[in-house]
This record gives sequence, C-alpha cells and structure tokens, in this order.
Amino acid sequence: MVPTAKRPVKRKRTVLKGLEKGRQMHHRPNPGRWFYSFIPFKISTGGAAPLIPLLTMDVGGGPAEVGVVNAIGSTASMLGGLFWGKLSDRLNRRKVFLVAGFLGTALSTILFSIAKSVHQIMMINALYTFFIAATIPVPILIITKAFRLEDWDYAIGRFNEIGGWAWVAGMGVGLLLAQFLGLRGIFIALGMIGLLSVPWGVRTIREVPLHLRRETLGVYAGYVIEKFRYIPNVITHLPRISTRGFGKLYGASLLFWIGAMLYFTQFPVLLRERGFSPSVLYLMGIGNSAVSAFMYMRVGRRLGREGGYSALIRGLLLRAGAFTLIVLAMQLNGPQFLVLSFVSYFMAGYTWAFIGISTTSIISRGASARNRGALIGAYNMISSIGAIAGNFISGFITESLGFTSDFGLASLLILLSVVPLIGGKVKSSGATL
Repeated sequence: MVPTAKRPVKRKRTVLKGLEKGRQMHHRPNPGRWFYSFIPFKISTGGAAPLIPLLTMDVGGGPAEVGVVNAIGSTASMLGGLFWGKLSDRLNRRKVFLVAGFLGTALSTILFSIAKSVHQIMMINALYTFFIAATIPVPILIITKAFRLEDWDYAIGRFNEIGGWAWVAGMGVGLLLAQFLGLRGIFIALGMIGLLSVPWGVRTIREVPLHLRRETLGVYAGYVIEKFRYIPNVITHLPRISTRGFGKLYGASLLFWIGAMLYFTQFPVLLRERGFSPSVLYLMGIGNSAVSAFMYMRVGRRLGREGGYSALIRGLLLRAGAFTLIVLAMQLNGPQFLVLSFVSYFMAGYTWAFIGISTTSIISRGASARNRGALIGAYNMISSIGAIAGNFISGFITESLGFTSDFGLASLLILLSVVPLIGGKVKSSGATL
C-alpha cells in the first residue's frame, strides 16, 4: 500500500513543476519580437524594387541601361556583404549594423526621387543595395544566439515568413501609392516607411556579441520571395570554391541564375514598352510574390517526403515552361498579352519555393557538417556571379536581338540547367532520379 500512496504525491510534484515552468515561459521575454522591426524595412524594399527599372527608363535609359543598373546593384550588394560581414566580426557587434542598414536603405530610397540621369541611378542603386546587404546575414547570427539549437529551424523560418509577407505587403502599398503619386513621390513615401524600422530596431534588437564559426550554422533556405533577382545572396566571407561532389549542382545553378536574370531584368522593360503603367507591374509582382510565400512552407514539408533533386528538377521544368509563355505572349496584343504575361510571372513565383528550398536541402543533406558552410558559401558565390552576368547581358541581347531572343534564351538556359541534375543523388537518403 505504501508505493500506491506515493504515486499521487509524485504526480502532484510533476504537475507543480509543469505549472512553474509555464509561469517562467510566460514571463520570459520573447526572443523573436525584434523580427517585427523588419516589417517597415521589408515593405519599403518590396515596394521600391519594381520601380528602379521604371525610373531608369523615365530618365532616358533603355534595356541595356536597366541591365547595367541591376548588375551594378547586385555587385554592390555582394561586396557589401563582404564588407559588413568582416566589419561585424572584427568589432563583434551586430545590432549597430542592422540599424545602419535600416537607416541607409531608407535614405537611399528617398534619394531615388532626385535622380536625373542613368548614372545617378547607378550610383544611388549601388548605395541602396550596399546598405541592404548589412541587414541580410546578421539576423541569422542573432537567432543562433537568442534561440536554443532545436529552435533554430523554426525561428529562421518564422523570421523569413514575416519578411516575405511584409515584402508582399510592400507591393500592395506601392500599388496603392501609384494611384495618387508619381514614381518619385512613391520613392519618398516608401523611404519614410522604411525609416520606421530604425527606432523599432533600436528598441527591440538586443546586442548579442558572438564568437561563432559560421560553418557551424549549417544551411538554411533564405528567401521566401525570390528577392535574389533584386539582391543576390550575400557573401560575408570569400569562400574557397570547392565542389566536393556538388559540381553538377553548381553548374546547374550558374545556368539557372543567368537564365533567370535574362527574364526578370527585362520583364518590366517589356511591360513599359507595351504601354502598361506601374500599377500593372505591381499587380503582377503581388501575384508572383504571394504565391511564392504561400508555397514556401508547403514545399519545405514536402521535401521531407521526397528527394531534393526531384523537387528541384520539377521546379526548373515548370519555370522553363513559364518563361516560354512570355515568348508566346509577345505574339499577342491587348488583353491576351496581359493575361499570358501574368500567368508566366505567376508561374515563375510558384516555382521559386521548389528551386530555392530544394537546392539548400540537397547541400544540407549531402554535405558533412564540417564542409557545409564552405559549400553554401561557394554556392552563393557562383549564384551571384550568374545573376550579375545575366543582369548585365540581358539588356544588350534585348537591344541587339529583341525581347523574343532574350526570353527565348532564358527559357533555354533554364531547360539546360536540368541536364546536369538528371541522375543526381541526395547522399544522406540515397534517393535518385
């Protein structure tokens, strides 16, 4: 009878411990509340991104100038990542660089409103993307310090989800502003919105000095929205280019990003050439970004049931089809052109989750923990080079051969990127195609 008498006492102690732990968690400060300080920043950048090529054309630029503006911005972002990464590591400070990124990006957004020439837009865009680069690598480092190891995936996913939907909201804000303001007025309004992140970040972001080897962070899918077409993956340290069994994946990624930039860089130029207003571009951007954000978590869960390569190839084939649609749309006029163009842009957004998440999943599964950071760094470097090259050459192809050649080549390169992946293996699961 004695043992049975002790059981209720033991159960009671367990319940009391659970209640006490619950009280502690209830009063414990939310380590992720600073995620929301990014919302004005993301709204601002999401709304401004589609306007830069339109402003370039307004001051006399053509397809070639739009491509060069994008290429310069992408290069400045990549170099900015190296600068901010090394400086933050040397000073062992994170918060100050996030706040500087918020402030510099907002002020640069406002500067677009006074640009009078293509060369001025080039310089402002370089400054704009340079400051954006300060905000990209630091949040992941703060998360790894503020959250427990087992919560990293959830916290990073939540942070990306908030930022992704804020980006979509920025498109909506831009669409609303376009009904009342011209391009320059929209830039001013978006810059003012972005400034709100500065006091919000000062108040909520906690300084977390880190002494951390970056290769221990592993690989995480970074963008809910395919913002890479505006800002390439930030490289905080120059990696050693090492394939370690991923050479075919790197080759496919290079082809993919060249082809993707041929399409995305000239898409707004095509709409402007056809006489459509910024509102139309915003509507298409909302469709593209919203479906990308919607699919992001769903594809992540699906990858747990199938190999990353199969999802990647499916996404690439669908995107090649999406890019082909714009070639067909160019043979049409009026509403038919508009509908087919929207379907093409919408499908491009739909495929991003398959491509972006599966690529990082392949590296995460197939690489050892020791080599994972170096391999993702090499992937970011190769992808950035491909994106910059695609931006740069897209305008010259369009001006010399026309939109049909540019978009046709984009579709062909996406299709060719599938070839190295056929028969690929995910080492950790042994899955093959």
